[in-house]
Amino acid sequence: MTAKKKKNNLVGLYILFAIIFSAWIISMFFLRWKFSNWTIRGTFGDSFGAINSLFSGLALGGIIYTIFLQKKELSLQRKELKNTRKEFTIQNKTLRLQRFENTFFNLLSLHHQIVDSIDLDIEKPKKIDGGIKALTLALEKGREYQRITLKGRDVFKEKYVEMLHELKPDENINSNYLKFYESVQTDFGHYFRNLYRIIKLVDETEFHTHLELGTSPTATKRIDLLNYNSPNHITKYKYTSMIRSQLSDYELLWLFYNCLSENGIEKFKPYIEKYSLLKNIPKNKLHDDKIAEQYKESAFENK
Repeated sequence: MTAKKKKNNLVGLYILFAIIFSAWIISMFFLRWKFSNWTIRGTFGDSFGAINSLFSGLALGGIIYTIFLQKKELSLQRKELKNTRKEFTIQNKTLRLQRFENTFFNLLSLHHQIVDSIDLDIEKPKKIDGGIKALTLALEKGREYQRITLKGRDVFKEKYVEMLHELKPDENINSNYLKFYESVQTDFGHYFRNLYRIIKLVDETEFHTHLELGTSPTATKRIDLLNYNSPNHITKYKYTSMIRSQLSDYELLWLFYNCLSENGIEKFKPYIEKYSLLKNIPKNKLHDDKIAEQYKESAFENK
């Protein structure tokens, strides 16, 4: 109930009390003027017993009306509380999402920093310019080499090409991969741990609560679980897709083999399959056409 309505009700109540009090005072003077004897006044007052009953009934009606007003006011208060609770739920959801996104984008920024910090020094033959004479001279003296520093994603490509020559279709992928992984563990280990942490953060975040969805935390029916899990999975898939879009082809190839090894097969591989993180992987660059079968189809396509 608004303040204006409350004020109007109070004014009306004061006017009613003033009228009743005035009528009572006037009646006293009227009786004293009309009847000089108290016995006659008493007899006259008893004749108004029905009026007393009327006023008693009006008093009872007033009480009932007051209860009705209180019930209406309580109903309005409940409605206001419901709206307040709804606003609080929306605010809580917004704050929860802001906290998540602050952490998420900070980790994603760290991911790019880790990639950019990876470097590799290699030696490549110098390019020969000058035609046949220069080529002949180079063959006589021996090929000259120059040192080149590769940065970021170029390192993933260079090291993957090297690893591809070491992997054999008929050999154990775990032991073969780990043997080559030792040479890049210092840089790539940090990379995979941070990437796993980002995806785990998304997976463990509750984006839509049971209260917001109108579901019960203890529900066991399939439809109730679906009503809770489905919107959460859709939101989680959206954020993991953002992660996937940041990965180059050669990062995906490294992720593919890393999660088939003991480094990631237990904890990381289930996330790969749950969120289709290998959706954009160039399968034609794998060392064996059949090795992709070691993943569920969901790793390559959202179903």
